[in-house]
Amino acid sequence: MTLGKLISARRKIMRMTQEELATIIGVSKSAVAKWETDGGIPDRDNLKKLSEVINVPLEHLYRSIGWSEINDTDLNINITPDIINILESYGYKVIRPGNDDDKKEV
Repeated sequence: MTLGKLISARRKIMRMTQEELATIIGVSKSAVAKWETDGGIPDRDNLKKLSEVINVPLEHLYRSIGWSEINDTDLNINITPDIINILESYGYKVIRPGNDDDKKEV
């Protein structure tokens, strides 16, 4: 899904007009219309505001644009053994890194 289609879909789900969205973000209605038709993309600050208003994580907006600033390695999480023990104490099954023989299912 393109950024424009995503913005348009979320705006409609939230029952907002282009003008209402524009007012909240602090841009013109024509700017929102341009974004929704993929005629342009918001600058970084407006993209952050847009993310908050339409309740879509900023990373999703970046990915819909195809920017390389966000990649899968940035989204990896480093979990310490203490956190793994806590998760397992609550019944979660954790795949432990490093040893293929000891892997548990997620």
